[in-house]
Amino acid sequence: MDAMILVDVLDSHGKMISRQRLQLTLSGSPLVIGRDVACDIVINDPYAAARHASLSLHEDGSVRITDLNTVNGLILQGERVNPTQPVALPDGQVQVGHSHLRIRSAAGLLAPERRDLESLRSRHREYGVSLAGGLLCAGFAGYAAWVGSPDNEPIAVATNLVLGTLVLAPWFAFWVLLGRSVRSRWQWSANAAITLGAAAALLWLRWVTDAIVFATGMPLVARLGEGLAVLIAGVTIFLYVRTATRSRKQVAATIACVIPLIGFAAYLWFMHQRHAEDVNYITPPGQIFPPSWSRHPGMRLDKFFDEGLDLRDAADQRRVEVRIRETEGPGKRN
Repeated sequence: MDAMILVDVLDSHGKMISRQRLQLTLSGSPLVIGRDVACDIVINDPYAAARHASLSLHEDGSVRITDLNTVNGLILQGERVNPTQPVALPDGQVQVGHSHLRIRSAAGLLAPERRDLESLRSRHREYGVSLAGGLLCAGFAGYAAWVGSPDNEPIAVATNLVLGTLVLAPWFAFWVLLGRSVRSRWQWSANAAITLGAAAALLWLRWVTDAIVFATGMPLVARLGEGLAVLIAGVTIFLYVRTATRSRKQVAATIACVIPLIGFAAYLWFMHQRHAEDVNYITPPGQIFPPSWSRHPGMRLDKFFDEGLDLRDAADQRRVEVRIRETEGPGKRN
């Protein structure tokens, strides 16, 4: 009875270093794993013995492993063992020293076919999100130019677009190059969708938050908007890490929670230190909105100035009364 097996040598991150296709026989010699050049499966690991373990074929067609009286033994399913008799590989994986081996035979079950998320057909959503995000960012640049520089709108729009590109391009390039170096893929569409989608969401979230604060007069909404911005940043970092690296979901989620919170805390501290002792600092006003949007519309200018004059007259009268009391007070005491 013969069996063909595949032996993959993996690094600590699960990335395959080498793959060998070997043949096992029920009555033949077992395959030896170790650092010796005479071994059938040679691993370059100082924590492995020269002849560390052997693979043999069982009658049911499964592959079994035996420790060859080593110091470090074998690690099976997270437990260190020194089996002197052949033992099965429940999940087909074993750790020899610091090396991870994945062993598969014809008797092992294969995982189902994975959906191809890299093909052109499956990337139409990424293209759609990229296009929508780009249009929303361009629309915000146009709106900001219309509000801030209505007399020179085309140049203001172009300036806003150039500044936005200078900010987003290095960030986008960083994640593309990271994905190329770690996963050997140019993931242009995925990173473009994440970058432009997150930028559009953050820009228009700021606008919506300012509009609600202006309409309701509730500053607490601004704090809620900041919390949503941190949440969007966390989701964005999670998608970046999952796209560009081989990190697991738990690791990516941890990074996505830590980085935005640290960044937001550092921003608040920096702004506080910058303006704490600056008596001339004035909080910048929010966005400009039509007065009809507010639940508390302002008064007309003529009424505002009339009330200001009345307030001035009342203050002058008050000062006169105070001076009279001050001058009459000593005479009354005499």
